[in-house]
Amino acid sequence: MRLLVLLLLGLMTLPAGASEQVKTVLLFVPEDATVPAIADLTQGFQRTMTNEGRGSVVVNIEYLDMGWFESTAYERALRDFFLVKYRERRPEVIVVYADATPFVLKLQQELWPRVPLFSIYNDAFLVDTLPQSPYVKGNWADLDVPGTVRAALQVLPDTRHVALVLGSSLREVAAWDYVAREVRAAAPGRELIALTGLTLEELRQRARTLPEDTIVIVVGFMQDAAGQSLVTRDVTSLLHAGGSPPLFSVHGTMLGSGIVGGVLMDYGLLGQDVARRALRVLRGEPLAQLPSGALESNQLVFDARELVRLHIPTSRLPPGSVMRFHEPGFWERYRWQVTVILGAGLLMLALIVVLLLERRRRMGAQRLNGVVLDSLPGSVAILDSGGVVLRANPAPSRIEGPDGLPAGKHWVTGGSWLEPFREAVRAGHGGLKGVVELVEDVLARRSHEGVVEFRGLMPGTWFELRARRLERSEGGAVVSLVDVTPRKRAEEEARQARDERAHLERVAAVGELGISIAHELNQPLAAIRTNAETAQRLLQRTPMDTVLLHEVLQDIIADDQRAGEVIRHMRALLKKGQSQYAPHDFNELVSGVVRLVGTDAQLRGAKLTLHLFDAPLPVWGDNVQLQQVVLNLIINALDAVGDVPGERQVWVSTWRQPGQVELVVEDTGVGLSEELLKRIFEPFFTTKQEGLGMGLSISRSILEVHRGRLQAEHRHAGRGALFRCTLPSA
Repeated sequence: MRLLVLLLLGLMTLPAGASEQVKTVLLFVPEDATVPAIADLTQGFQRTMTNEGRGSVVVNIEYLDMGWFESTAYERALRDFFLVKYRERRPEVIVVYADATPFVLKLQQELWPRVPLFSIYNDAFLVDTLPQSPYVKGNWADLDVPGTVRAALQVLPDTRHVALVLGSSLREVAAWDYVAREVRAAAPGRELIALTGLTLEELRQRARTLPEDTIVIVVGFMQDAAGQSLVTRDVTSLLHAGGSPPLFSVHGTMLGSGIVGGVLMDYGLLGQDVARRALRVLRGEPLAQLPSGALESNQLVFDARELVRLHIPTSRLPPGSVMRFHEPGFWERYRWQVTVILGAGLLMLALIVVLLLERRRRMGAQRLNGVVLDSLPGSVAILDSGGVVLRANPAPSRIEGPDGLPAGKHWVTGGSWLEPFREAVRAGHGGLKGVVELVEDVLARRSHEGVVEFRGLMPGTWFELRARRLERSEGGAVVSLVDVTPRKRAEEEARQARDERAHLERVAAVGELGISIAHELNQPLAAIRTNAETAQRLLQRTPMDTVLLHEVLQDIIADDQRAGEVIRHMRALLKKGQSQYAPHDFNELVSGVVRLVGTDAQLRGAKLTLHLFDAPLPVWGDNVQLQQVVLNLIINALDAVGDVPGERQVWVSTWRQPGQVELVVEDTGVGLSEELLKRIFEPFFTTKQEGLGMGLSISRSILEVHRGRLQAEHRHAGRGALFRCTLPSA
């Protein structure tokens, strides 16, 4: 029980402790809570204090109703009331709005002389009337009458009259001269019409009879000339309903009551700004450090409904204007939906057009492809992945049948292209096996493309098949067959003509080496004769020296073999016939040619130097044709140094390169100009007076047949030319 009592006592003391931290702000406003401007201001003030004060601030609001009761007796009664109400209570901050300031300043002196008082006037000049005290601070929330007049004249530039509405209360009468001066300054050249000192009915009558080119500025109408208390917003609504000219105001609370717009005081924003300044004072900031000047709570606002009613285009609105009550039209209300629908429609239309154009293009391309396909000289077929013909041209009829290819449905759409060839292979035509294998590899994607030449069913006929894979997901291939019999015959004739020219070139070369060959034969023949005479003498001796005789006979045999080798070499060079390919040692081939021309080099006064690679150099080719190339290069080098003064040298060397062998023939002749380098391998081009110009051309052709290459270039060391011959290693 004791514990429970202590707990209850602790809970009872919490509010008292917490209340010590709560601070009170006392807000005085001159009117009651039914006035729209006062309602907006107090709501903004209270909301900001609650949200930003974090529960540590209590706001007391006192509505003085000065607009309704303007008398000294009323003010004395109020004073006595507040003296009693607040004698024992002391707020931390006092906030006063507008006309309540003089009254609250007197209260401060009597009740709270050291409590900070923050006042907000509606006119800047009234701030100067405040007493100079560290406990009093004034700002103003300027009712921008000149700004409203200028905005009204901008949206209605044909205005000639400006009517100013002000009520008959003491404060409104006192403000007339000041407000009228501001209007005249903002609307020079326009007539000012005074709508003040009138009863409500008189005001309505005067408003209806104003000239058409008039604007009405409603500043306030808290009391009419008959002493009737009114709400300015309600008066504005009556004027609008009674057919008044365009109405403008400076109070944000008037928006929606019939005014077109203006530079409007947002009383809710004003209440927020004032509350934040009061919070700064509560947190210990001196009044003197608060910003001076006007509180920024005005906005340039227009009622969109009135703009439409008066046919005022939005292009006339001043920059930065805000439109309220804007009723969006069909386009504004459904802009995105309409945009999406139109966009989708246009997209569909564009797609339809694209598809139609694509269909037209495809049909044109198909017609063109058909024309091209039908005009091809050979036969072309498009196959699917199974080898079935999708499309083919009619050309096969010219090469199909017993004299060409096996007949069948392989050129008919829907038929099997491969089956007739497979049947021909099974029937013993093995030459067609390569056709079947190539097309099967391409269709199975084992190969991208390929070419094969094969003999036709009739001897002497040749065909070329090309197959290429179709680059599409379904697979397939394009196959073409061309009768290449005329080309094969032409190639054979060209080969025979080339061999004939090569033979003639060899005969000419052997003719040029006549003296050298005679010298090569004369030496072994003279030796044979000498040894034969020696053998005769040995036979006449008694006793006969058989050992010496045997040696003499061995010399005769060796000389005979040497002479026979020269003759065989010549016969090989002069012989006509089919090329015979076999493996050869390139070193032996080159050294044999060098021996053959060695004497000719000596007779020309040239030094022929041979340098052979120190290992065999195997090549595959026709021995005679390769010897002809080496012979031609060495003879050309000897001719090049024949007319050159000084040392005449020719170097012949063999080398091994990766995957190939190399022959280099260098000379110290006059060399080759750039023009000669470009044309030296052309047929019938020569620099010799008696030359035919075919030697180097034939040599290059021979090497190309052997998959080799022949090049001419400048000699790197000194003058002369260099010829480089390369062949694949065997």
